[in-house]
Amino acid sequence: MLPKLEKVPSLPSSSITVKREITPFMDYPWHYHPEFEIILVEKSFGTRFMGSHIGRFSDGDLMFISPSLPHLWRNDGDFYQGNSDLFVDVYVIHFREDALTKGFFNLPELSHIKKLFLRGQQGVFIHDGIDHDRIASLIKEIVRSSDFKRLSLFLTTLDAIANTEDFDLLSSPGYTNSVNVADTERINLVMNYVMQHYMEEINIREIASLVHLTEASFCRYFKAKTHKTLSQFLNEIRILNASKLLINSNMTITEICYHTGYNNISHFNRQFKFITGMTAKEYAKKYLKESY
Repeated sequence: MLPKLEKVPSLPSSSITVKREITPFMDYPWHYHPEFEIILVEKSFGTRFMGSHIGRFSDGDLMFISPSLPHLWRNDGDFYQGNSDLFVDVYVIHFREDALTKGFFNLPELSHIKKLFLRGQQGVFIHDGIDHDRIASLIKEIVRSSDFKRLSLFLTTLDAIANTEDFDLLSSPGYTNSVNVADTERINLVMNYVMQHYMEEINIREIASLVHLTEASFCRYFKAKTHKTLSQFLNEIRILNASKLLINSNMTITEICYHTGYNNISHFNRQFKFITGMTAKEYAKKYLKESY
């Protein structure tokens, strides 16, 4: 997908940009920026897009992202219904590699942080645990601090993220961001359409006409920019929503199958196992058990 370039405001008095946002919902388009990003989702849940990765996010999500990796957090539909119990609370830190002194991160004492910058090209997801809790606390303290204390805490945070071994890399290593800013609206139209209509039968002709392309041109275009066919993308969205319903609703597997846009239980089961690595029954048993 072709993301939108986000311009992150900077202050002449600070080498890093920090903020805490409390909003009704996340409403950012698929975007990228030339800054590194550390993001802590204190409260929110929905679907996360990170390069070629699609997955669920929830309270406590903590990530490190390198420049130009397209990403998007999209809340579930419940957030847009005016429910005051549902809101977004996130902490965000942005910085540029040359924000301090040019070549600073090339110092031998910071070689582990340079390795983190490489990992961040795929998006670093930090799992719950001791390291996660320490890093989350540091991030909150950075947002509350200023001047030298903020800078000192920031470097300590980078050191903690670089040294943790409890992480996953999300996007595929071969993903490249071939950006054409003029196409941003076109790609976001496609993403919004699929997110809103995945429960229905998706017609490629209708989506192609939405962005003024022929079916063949749209299929080539979508595969080139996402590294997925539209069918693969749609199946991942449907199965992610099915997995949420398995844990958070009283619907049967058959009901979930039809509710998420499938009209064949066998096809649903095959896609669920292919995408999650387990059957729907195994998934529900595993995660319902872990929730107690």
